[in-house]
Amino acid sequence: MLTRIFHSVFAGVFLLLLSFPLSRADGEVEQGFELSRERCSRCHVIGEYNRMGGIGNSPSFTWMVKSDDWRERFLTFYSRRPHPVFARVSGYPLWSNVDPYYPPFEITLDEIDLIAAYVETLREPH
Repeated sequence: MLTRIFHSVFAGVFLLLLSFPLSRADGEVEQGFELSRERCSRCHVIGEYNRMGGIGNSPSFTWMVKSDDWRERFLTFYSRRPHPVFARVSGYPLWSNVDPYYPPFEITLDEIDLIAAYVETLREPH
């Protein structure tokens, strides 16, 4: 009887835990912020850090994160204009041989995941 109660309680707690969204560790969010600051803030407003920065016609992170497909857009930014001219991801061919108007930078897919973890913190609660 006690074993059956234990299993029922355990199963209930387990199901409850599964219902909560997985959250990123604070360290991953901080790394994502630092990468955003280093690689993205020259063109984009990334949050309060550079609220008056970026290039005037570049969308801010807080604006972009409002779209339904924000995650897919951030995870594939390096293949979206104008990024392929200067964002270099190992294993992906150059989009163009045009000279970049900003110094090119290299970024890994893992670093892009960290940026997405930071950007997710900019979303307004639903």
